[in-house]
Amino acid sequence: MSDADDLAAELAALTAEYRQKLAARLDALEALAEQRSPGQQGAALVEDLYRALHTIAGSAKTFGLPAVSDAARAGERYLEPICGANEPLSAAQWDDLKVLLASLRKAAGSA
Repeated sequence: MSDADDLAAELAALTAEYRQKLAARLDALEALAEQRSPGQQGAALVEDLYRALHTIAGSAKTFGLPAVSDAARAGERYLEPICGANEPLSAAQWDDLKVLLASLRKAAGSA
């Protein structure tokens, strides 16, 4: 086997591993979203959600899942101005975020 073949096989294995672990990452993201709380702790939670979505948006595209990346990016864009304000989400914003997370889950299920 050539170096190129070895590299292709390694990349294929990494992609398969990423896809396998994606469901658990989404479970963790949704569990994080369920921890919503008021005040400063809520603002920190929004930051954590933003970072998790940002990570999925970048990594999913790298591993050939552009629809997952786009759905995560939509959630990231939604949270970005809220993170900048350092405020927790309102009840309506949590509802919006749940819709965005459902879209992310659907995109992952279609992959």
